[in-house]
Amino acid sequence: MSTVSPSSALLLVHLRSVALATQATAVVLAAFVLHMPLPLAADALILGLPAAMNAAAWWQARRGVEPSAWQLTAQLALDVVGLTAFLYLNGGYANPFASLFLLPLAVAATVLPMRHTAGLTALVVAGYTLVMFAYRPLPHYHGSLGDSFDLHLLGMWLSLVAAALIIAVFVARLATALRTREAHLARLRESALRSEQLASLGALAAGTAHELGTPLSTMAVLVGELRAQAPADQREDLTLLAQQIDRCRTVLTRNLTATGQDRAEGAGRQAVDVWLAALLDGWQQTRPGARLRQTLAGEGTPPPVVADDTLRQALCNLLDNAADTGSVVELSAHWDRQALTIEVGDRGDGIAHALSPRLGQPFVTDKPRGLGLGVYLAHNVIERLGGRLAIGARDGGGTLAQVWLPLTGLAA
Repeated sequence: MSTVSPSSALLLVHLRSVALATQATAVVLAAFVLHMPLPLAADALILGLPAAMNAAAWWQARRGVEPSAWQLTAQLALDVVGLTAFLYLNGGYANPFASLFLLPLAVAATVLPMRHTAGLTALVVAGYTLVMFAYRPLPHYHGSLGDSFDLHLLGMWLSLVAAALIIAVFVARLATALRTREAHLARLRESALRSEQLASLGALAAGTAHELGTPLSTMAVLVGELRAQAPADQREDLTLLAQQIDRCRTVLTRNLTATGQDRAEGAGRQAVDVWLAALLDGWQQTRPGARLRQTLAGEGTPPPVVADDTLRQALCNLLDNAADTGSVVELSAHWDRQALTIEVGDRGDGIAHALSPRLGQPFVTDKPRGLGLGVYLAHNVIERLGGRLAIGARDGGGTLAQVWLPLTGLAA
């Protein structure tokens, strides 16, 4: 069943309020200023019923309830019936407010399916036809404002101006609401696409990690044998190679066995400075040749965070990108009561101008042997935690990656 957005329903409430207020004002002026004998009790009942319905529709819209197309059609049908009854008692089709028949049609044509609009059109035509042949004539008026015909012309002008303003404002605001909704749906589609891409990459990474287990074990055995037989001047290099192989095996094992349960249970909670220091120490072991300059500072006691492995990988990807430039990697981290801010900078060649708009998309890179997944994965992980990642040119040359993470996302 199709529904109507709460914003569109709220716009209809405002539209109906203006129309009812205009009719009520006209009745009051005619009865108490021009002293025309009108059926005030019947008019009050006819205007009161749509007003009560409008109050219920306003309450629903404020709660964010999306009315169905049938519910909105029923509301508009009641508006048409109420206007028909009002015109029947107050001059029929000669009443200037007969132009208000167009308002329900304008709403229906904008937000309702075609079959609902067709039904309301038939109802409007039937109502207008009825008040052409059956109605209670308005009493004639002769006074300082002219005769009845002059009042009729003035009323037609006022009715047309009111209807034009109401329709223009309603359509403009509805168009804005529709554009906002389309933009929101586009963001949801983009998010769903990223989720599918990440799921595919996750499945591929798991399969790759499983396949690499045997070659790494073989390499570890061979390096161990070579180290036992190698001269003393070569053992240091072979020892470093063995450490790197063990590091790879540890990472693969952790990725294959990691689940989201540890984070959900709050496992691995550490102070933010301890967690960052351990992260940088582990990264330095994988990149022993990289030069790292770090600054960790904050306000008050370092807040606790949950050791999220995906975030560790995301930050390591940013560090790797900076280290690949061959310059000194500069990392500064600052925390307060609300957020953790991390900046990773280098003094390399910077980002190509043509690449900047697409940075963060999968397989977009300027590295000869790169896959373009590091920044993409980092962006998605940081966004999942409620944070932001911005990468741009650094003053004085190089690249600066700025990460902002709310502590509520890190401590959950």
